[in-house]
Amino acid sequence: MNLASKSIDWSQLWYPGRKTPFTREELALAGGDSPSPTLIAVASVNIAFIAFVVLLLAPPAQTGRLTGMLVGLTVAASALAARLWVNPWRKPLLRAMLGLALVMAVMAGLLRYRIPAQSERQAVSMILAACGALVPMLLWFLTLWRAHQLEARLREHNERTKAIEMARRLATAQVEPHFLFNTLASLQHWVQTKDDRAAPLLAALTGYLRATLPLFDRPLLAAGTELQAVRHYLQVMQARLGSRLAWQIDVEPAAEPALLPPGLLLTLVENAIEHGVEPQLRGGHITLTGRMADGVVRFAVSDDGAGLAAGWRQGTGLANIRERLALAGGAAAGFTLNARPEGGCRAEIHLPYRAEATT
Repeated sequence: MNLASKSIDWSQLWYPGRKTPFTREELALAGGDSPSPTLIAVASVNIAFIAFVVLLLAPPAQTGRLTGMLVGLTVAASALAARLWVNPWRKPLLRAMLGLALVMAVMAGLLRYRIPAQSERQAVSMILAACGALVPMLLWFLTLWRAHQLEARLREHNERTKAIEMARRLATAQVEPHFLFNTLASLQHWVQTKDDRAAPLLAALTGYLRATLPLFDRPLLAAGTELQAVRHYLQVMQARLGSRLAWQIDVEPAAEPALLPPGLLLTLVENAIEHGVEPQLRGGHITLTGRMADGVVRFAVSDDGAGLAAGWRQGTGLANIRERLALAGGAAAGFTLNARPEGGCRAEIHLPYRAEATT
């Protein structure tokens, strides 16, 4: 069942709960948590209060027997609640309700032999009947609430993924025209003036376009594939900036198969040139390194430019990098941007090493 649906599902009257179980992938995204200490504390206090009231109303001679029954019922209900917390849907809920009904029926049958006095037997039967009706109802509410919580988290995750994808495409649509227009303007001028730099620039631009056009069609991309686009980009920028730009790529072979969200390395290099090299008359040097160790791959882009300005704030591009890294590598992934003691900046991304995309 989709709890967010506006239509009425009448089958919930006789067969309550979500119709299908959550998949492993869905539980990995939304269901990896355990009940909070607050929830456990509140539930324990309420159970203790109900048990206290029940024992006050029970016949004094049957207090010990009722205490044992209530403890057993609480343990069984807690185990069933833990099972329903992991994957809340209708089949385990129905089994839990039927199991509790069977246990209560067995207890009621045993009362005839264990409690000879009819008045005491009726009182204990009424108490057990009330508990037998309350516990399945609480399990039902727990199942519906937990399923709604997981579905809401999955919807939030899907919306977040779509937002990140839209931001990535918008960023691509904004960066590429700016870069292309400036490059084409330089190329046009050099062709008209018959400058020898026109042919190398055209070759580098063609290689860049071939490498980047299919770049953003995949959710994850091998770092070695993106490095081809980075090299062509640096060649284009060096043709435009001349001796003002020097660059080096030092990525060990073990790191090249690592899967990354596409465009991250290219974005870091673009930022280093735009904010570190171009504003300086002397230009600057850019180094891109890649290392893999202990199951973690790290890529860093360093420049010797002016460094971080006083009071700088993280922009949309850097926030987008963090979001996409978190989506690809979870809490083990991260991004840092720091000023270098010798001048300039160092941007680094790290995430768990993976060589194959997962669906």
